[in-house]
Amino acid sequence: MGENDRENISGRIKRLGFKPQREIVYCKLLPYANQLDEESVRMLSEIKANLGRAVMMREMRPGCGMWTARLSKYVKLYGMKFSKEDHLNFIHLMYQLVTIPNLEPWLVSKFSLALIILLKKKELISPEELELPWRPLYDLCKRIMSTGPVAVGMYRCFSSLDGTLNKLVHAARHYFPASATQEILDLFRPQLCPFDSGSICTALEMLEWFLPIALSPEKSCLGHQLWFHEFMNLWEVCHNAPAWEGAMMWLMARLAWWNIGYIDWEPHIPVMFTRFLRSLNLPVSYKNMQSSKHHKLDTSAIALWIVSVLGGGSSAQKYLDKFMKAIESYFHPANFGRWLVKLKDVLCKLPFYFVQRLHTERYKKLTWETPIPDSHRLTEEDITNFVESIKPVAMQAMFSKMGLVEVSQALQHLATLRPAIIIPQIIDRMYSSLEVLTEPHKLTAAMQCMVAVARPMVQGGSYKEGSTHVIPLLMSTLPGIDPNDIKKCFVTFQFISTFATLVPIVDCSSASKYWNSLTEEEETICLATADFEDFVLQFLDRCFALIESSSMEVTRLEREEDKRSKLENMAEGALSSTCTSVLMQTSSHIFKSALKKLHSFVTGHILETKVAGHFMATVVRSFAKVNPEETLRVLVPHLCDTVLALVESDDVLQEDILDNELLYNLLLLSEVVDCRGSALLPYVATLQQVMDRTLHLTCREGYLSSSCILRHVLSSLTSVTPVDYRSIAGSFDRPVKDYLPIKDWGKPGNPYSMQLKWYVPGNNEVACVQSLISRYLPPELQRVEKFISDELQLTREELHCSLGIVIAVLGCRSMLPVWDELPVKLIESSLAVTPFVPSLDVGAGNVTMPDGSNVRKKVADTVNQLQEKLLLTREDDTKSFFSLIVLWEYLLIDRFGSKSSYEMHWKNFRVVKKVLENKLVGQKQHLRALLIDRTMLQHESLLERGSMCLTPTHCQIMLSLLKLSSSHYSEVRSRAQVKLFTALDQFSYSYTVLIPHLLTNLRQDSNQFHEQFKGTLYVLLGPRQNPLVTRHNWEMLLNLWPAIVCSKPSEKLSVIRLMENIVETVHKHFPTITISLQIPDPCLDAARRLWKSDPAPCFPVVSEEEVAVGSQQLEDRNHYNLDQYQALLSSLIDAMEHENLHWRYHAMALSFLRDLVHPDLAYPARIVRYFLLTLIHDSLELRKIAIRSTVFLLKQQKRSHKKISVDPLSFSEGKRAEGPGERADNMWVQYCSETRPLTAEEWDTPRYIHKPYHGFYCWPKQLQVYAPSGDQPALDRKLNELTDAEKEVFLFFSDQNNVDRLIEFLALEEKKGKDKFNGFRFIMFKGLFRNHGDVHLKYFLPHLERLVTDKHESSQRCAAEVIAGMIRGAKHWPFHKVSALWESLTPIIRLALLNITVETVTDWGICFATAAENRDPNRHHWLLELLVEEPLRDEASFIECGRLYALQGALNQQVWRVSELFHRLLNYLKPFLTHSFQNVRERLGSVISNIFEPDIVLHDGNCTSSPHIAAFVSELMPRLAVLYEIGPEAVQCSGNHIIVRKNSSREVAGAAADASQKIQANSEERDMAIRLLKTVCKWVTGSVARVQYATTAEYYEFFPLVCLMSNYEADEELSKTCITMLALMGQALTLPQHIPVVLRSVSKVSESASWWARSSCVEFLQVFVFHNMATVLSKQVWAHEVVDIVLRLLEDDWLEVREKASQVLGGLLHCNFIESPDDLIERFKLKSKTRLKKKHALDTITLQSLKLRHSGILGLCAFINAYPYDVPEFVPDMFLLLGDHLNDPQPIPSTIRKTLGDFKRTHHDSWEQHSLKFTEQQLAVLQDLTIPPTYYA
Repeated sequence: MGENDRENISGRIKRLGFKPQREIVYCKLLPYANQLDEESVRMLSEIKANLGRAVMMREMRPGCGMWTARLSKYVKLYGMKFSKEDHLNFIHLMYQLVTIPNLEPWLVSKFSLALIILLKKKELISPEELELPWRPLYDLCKRIMSTGPVAVGMYRCFSSLDGTLNKLVHAARHYFPASATQEILDLFRPQLCPFDSGSICTALEMLEWFLPIALSPEKSCLGHQLWFHEFMNLWEVCHNAPAWEGAMMWLMARLAWWNIGYIDWEPHIPVMFTRFLRSLNLPVSYKNMQSSKHHKLDTSAIALWIVSVLGGGSSAQKYLDKFMKAIESYFHPANFGRWLVKLKDVLCKLPFYFVQRLHTERYKKLTWETPIPDSHRLTEEDITNFVESIKPVAMQAMFSKMGLVEVSQALQHLATLRPAIIIPQIIDRMYSSLEVLTEPHKLTAAMQCMVAVARPMVQGGSYKEGSTHVIPLLMSTLPGIDPNDIKKCFVTFQFISTFATLVPIVDCSSASKYWNSLTEEEETICLATADFEDFVLQFLDRCFALIESSSMEVTRLEREEDKRSKLENMAEGALSSTCTSVLMQTSSHIFKSALKKLHSFVTGHILETKVAGHFMATVVRSFAKVNPEETLRVLVPHLCDTVLALVESDDVLQEDILDNELLYNLLLLSEVVDCRGSALLPYVATLQQVMDRTLHLTCREGYLSSSCILRHVLSSLTSVTPVDYRSIAGSFDRPVKDYLPIKDWGKPGNPYSMQLKWYVPGNNEVACVQSLISRYLPPELQRVEKFISDELQLTREELHCSLGIVIAVLGCRSMLPVWDELPVKLIESSLAVTPFVPSLDVGAGNVTMPDGSNVRKKVADTVNQLQEKLLLTREDDTKSFFSLIVLWEYLLIDRFGSKSSYEMHWKNFRVVKKVLENKLVGQKQHLRALLIDRTMLQHESLLERGSMCLTPTHCQIMLSLLKLSSSHYSEVRSRAQVKLFTALDQFSYSYTVLIPHLLTNLRQDSNQFHEQFKGTLYVLLGPRQNPLVTRHNWEMLLNLWPAIVCSKPSEKLSVIRLMENIVETVHKHFPTITISLQIPDPCLDAARRLWKSDPAPCFPVVSEEEVAVGSQQLEDRNHYNLDQYQALLSSLIDAMEHENLHWRYHAMALSFLRDLVHPDLAYPARIVRYFLLTLIHDSLELRKIAIRSTVFLLKQQKRSHKKISVDPLSFSEGKRAEGPGERADNMWVQYCSETRPLTAEEWDTPRYIHKPYHGFYCWPKQLQVYAPSGDQPALDRKLNELTDAEKEVFLFFSDQNNVDRLIEFLALEEKKGKDKFNGFRFIMFKGLFRNHGDVHLKYFLPHLERLVTDKHESSQRCAAEVIAGMIRGAKHWPFHKVSALWESLTPIIRLALLNITVETVTDWGICFATAAENRDPNRHHWLLELLVEEPLRDEASFIECGRLYALQGALNQQVWRVSELFHRLLNYLKPFLTHSFQNVRERLGSVISNIFEPDIVLHDGNCTSSPHIAAFVSELMPRLAVLYEIGPEAVQCSGNHIIVRKNSSREVAGAAADASQKIQANSEERDMAIRLLKTVCKWVTGSVARVQYATTAEYYEFFPLVCLMSNYEADEELSKTCITMLALMGQALTLPQHIPVVLRSVSKVSESASWWARSSCVEFLQVFVFHNMATVLSKQVWAHEVVDIVLRLLEDDWLEVREKASQVLGGLLHCNFIESPDDLIERFKLKSKTRLKKKHALDTITLQSLKLRHSGILGLCAFINAYPYDVPEFVPDMFLLLGDHLNDPQPIPSTIRKTLGDFKRTHHDSWEQHSLKFTEQQLAVLQDLTIPPTYYA
């Protein structure tokens, strides 16, 4: 930084009064930059004063809400343009505000978003400067996301709030104190019980959100070191795709990213890559059986982690190579499936994060963030390796069927890293695609990828030849501008405009005369630039041809005259932007040649004006934008003369249809004047003549074009615009000897030295605009006024014409000041109403009416009267109303330009920036044109983003729009509504202006005033994100909702639909509103700090007296809210009780009452009574609403239950043990039949823990349990002890008739086959029995006895819901009540289990699972003992299954706490494992997988006391041994093999006879063993699919037997279950410690006597290796063992086994599993040369030789099959080798032919490229091999 710069900066700090944190650099480039400092300081001091005052006056709305939004707006306009002190103050204040207890969701969202913006640039504030406590933020998240009120629906918030809180916590956690990690772990560790999936998922999600992971290395002992190994172990033990895996993945990915080089990931890399490959759900399966277990890992997290662990000597790159190789072929266009989305994502994200990391290491400024140590920084070699590993996949994906966007982004990042590796291949593909005419999709894909790498290609860098291809490619893509292929046309336009933006289009072919130092490439480029002029002219020729072919044919005239298709609009935009990009970059000489061509085309053609004429006009406008002086000089005189000549006679003015020539010239003239104002001034007089003659043409198209001239002239004369958008600041016309343009190819601009010139309108322009307005506006307004007062009759066309001129005059909006009126006070506030608009003095002044009055005000008043007149006399003149709506939009919303085009401009800018940015270097190294565009956007933002105050005229306009919003004509209505909604968003609280009028409309007769009523409903439903009908204003709701409910019913379908929408909208968008809010003092302290820093707030700090007033006002507001809320409830219930409502409106009112539920305020008794009576209403819809509401009201009446703290060690005799799992100190939590509570005293011992996770992982710091039932709220209360609302419940359920009807309704079927156990009904009964004890039990029990014996599914379902509610509701009952309950329930449950039906088995399972959920098993001993007692009695097999299912439901909720029951159950079930019924065996398998679920050991943990798998397996193995003796091999002999086993056929026959005798003897034993095996298979498959671990070493003891029996033809069920087990075990994730066991088992089976077992095991091996690829590769020994097994089986005696082994070998080669395949090739070549004896008889030795030779051939074929989409160097030679074996004995020739057939099929698509790798001789052999010999050969 130079001395001058330093002085400038310090001077500026003095001027501002503070040192800004970070400004938006583009503000400094604006023409009025010197005014912005003063303006921003003024706005900042306003924000500080008003926001501070609002907080101190405790005014949440409008004060805090509005000024928080303005703070966010300020940051968007000026960046962080405040001192560090202010930055910290704002953060503290927002943090205090967002963590106010009970703050409503809407404000939480508002403050969170502001806080996220303030915390986003974390490098500006270090953790030393800011500390935020984590706990208040956690309390906030817990309140908004907690399961209680939120899940039931009592606390209502909008869906996006979760995402906002997620971002907020992730931004804030960098500033949590150092002690936070330990505190957070203490809170969540106790919940990490893998068997309680709900709690562990929540805990891990919160840990992922809150754990600070970016601590400096010296503090890491307080950070990740406390938990890293422990969590990785938890993930390893529970590796079977647990539900919490996604959160764990994000935690580890972010941890790795923030601590690159500080964590040793090496031990975890193989398993992580195994998980990644599995999470892609690729279709690799055993016998096409896909596993249902999917690892749900986010691709972004995967990519982030991979990139973070690369470099620094890590083995990650090796695994990444294998990973990419394994997925490469799935990107081929021939492979299409659901996996493609994830694959594309991985491909896109990996380079993205890699570039980000490299940017951080090499280009990012150092901040407080931990730097990456030098030892772990990415080296040049690392970068090359990374690019080389991703490149083949990206190239494969280039022509894939979907996701070209992701592929081009990946290529863009890769080309930025290593242009020389990536770009040449894309260029080659581009050239080859240009040659092929039959595959246009390849050309468009190649062009899009070229666009993505355009910048690195043009910049040269390490790939100098890149830029030599630019000009040839530009020339060769010109034919792509083809009217017959519009997609190709668009892509070509994008291609041309991208390269044109990067390259100055200047002829410098003579450079070599003046410059001696040119490289060879530079010389080539310079010579090629001679073609530039030719290129531009050919480009224009192509565009003109496109335009001529686009003319609107006669056949299309039946379309509506004004409408063009969307495609035509898109084409016009593409044409315009491409022409502008190309012309902007041309030298003057080339521009003049182009202009000459344009002139000759314009003068020589007359086009129709609907489509082609418009296209032509946009080209003309592009010329005028680039060089207005030249373009206007050439075109305007000619066009004006032509037009004036054509309108000379007065007859023309009256013609309805004008001559095409006149319309065409007018159209061109209207667009050519849309350019810089300074160039227009000389032509204004001539243009005035044209407008004088044409503004009042009778022909619509004529006067519209003419008013367009006026609009464009005025907007051009008043707009501030950059003078040029060139890629460099200097001129392109400097002589070549002084300036070499090719040096500037792709050169980035520098925002700090842009030399940006602006056109700012001066005095001449203002004078000109004033004269034009004075000339054209007053006469039109007078005409309109005379029409209004009936002094003048105007036809519709004349009125449209006048309105068109008024709209055109508003084209100079930026010079028309807004009327000067006092703002309207819309809502009570302690703050003054002030606008929030930068008051910038841009240009030379303002324009008024001739009499000095305000133009906008005059227009508004006149148009308002006109609207009244038209509504009275011409309501069918919709076109006039369209014009009025445009005028209202201009006056109300678009003060300077169009809001929609501003948003479109941002969108386009982002798209272009994404394509052309260099993410690696960053630091705003964008192209100059992009930087100028961004600066222009900054200018537009300053104009558009301000907030105006609502004045009376604004209100008048909104009411006018409201009238049009309920017009008779739907098109008028919908257009007006859109504008009205935009205005509502723009002016805060402006809806209050509309409400009285909406209420009036609602009171009208909905049939008589149908349209008006309908329009009103539409207005209430908008704007979509924040509908009017759900605004947070109790006063408004009190008026509005009862008015809607009491409006007159309409039977019109449209109104019925709208009413339904209103109910749905309220249900969806009406969040909980705080009624009583307290604002704590720390908020006020944070606000006071704003007065202690510069710039000083614009008014003094709030006095203590005012603070007291504010406090009182808050109290008053709370009382007022409460009154209004209760009044709203009363008015709705009044309407329902007294208004005799239509049934639809009755349901609506009930629905509103349900949605008004409040977590802090109970419903009044009157409403409670109404809801309860509705429970037994005849209408199903109303009953559903009532059930939900009854759940709410019972929840509101819930009394808090007392808890006490206990020491967990006091129950374990002080024994303390460490580590997760079952320990001495948590044994007392276990179910124990000895100590179960059988007396009141035992029942009341405070030792029952209901949450199943407590004690498993560790104990919480403070363990709380419920106090004895005597200390809990009394249940036997007298009527006078109940509250009014409770009395209603008590009385309703004490009436037997009510209960009878309720049960009768609940037992009805709703939708046959679709009904399920209803959670809300269950919660209702639970609430009833919890609040009122057993008082009402007697009314329900008789029904239950009847319902459980009823075979109707709805009756049993109803019983299940009630029983579950009773059991759960009795949680706090005293012992005598509970035991009485169980005495009654036990026989009912027994009956239920006897009468279970197919349809209700699930419901009963859910019933018992729900009953046992979150309950101490000891307290539920009645239920558990009842379910465990002899589930398998000699009843129907279905009922036995049902009993087991019900038992499973209950035990599933307890898992680790019921080991005693598991032991009892297992011992009970062992004799039944060979049960004769299939369904019972399947259920048994499922139950056993549950029994063994706790058999896991966590980090430093303890074994379970539940049954162990190992012991169980060792018991089963002897019982299964009999199956080995009678394996299928013994009875199978097949004649279809040339290779027969070594023993003779006589021996085989003898063996078969022996075997059959043995079989008869062992028939019984065998059948038992087979049934046992089926059960075992079901158990294993159930485990793999459901439990925490996928497979264990013990399961592989069954493996040989399962392989053997998987082809047991005598029992189809057995073979199916065996195949399923193999399929799931093959696809399961296997831990490294189990790999040797697996390989041993496979190796053992590969030597089995059964060929089928050998074939199965090799197929299994393929699936197993793919799904555990990285783990198997982590040890060389394992990889060698796999290859050895495959090679051994390649020489198997049995043909099928050899073929299968060859297929597997191909797969291993394909995935690059085998390190050095060259040795293998040599081995196979040798084997293929094994000599055969020329004998006819096949003796054993010959067969042995044939087998060896065949194995060699199969090996070579595997190499060919391994590369289905490319041709490696060694493949062509193999064909010559194979050709020599075509006449060998079978099966060799058939193997060769099959391989070659497959080769031809897979290489067919790209055969032209592949064939180049073969010599003539090889191709001839290939031809012979694939064409079968003729019959005569």
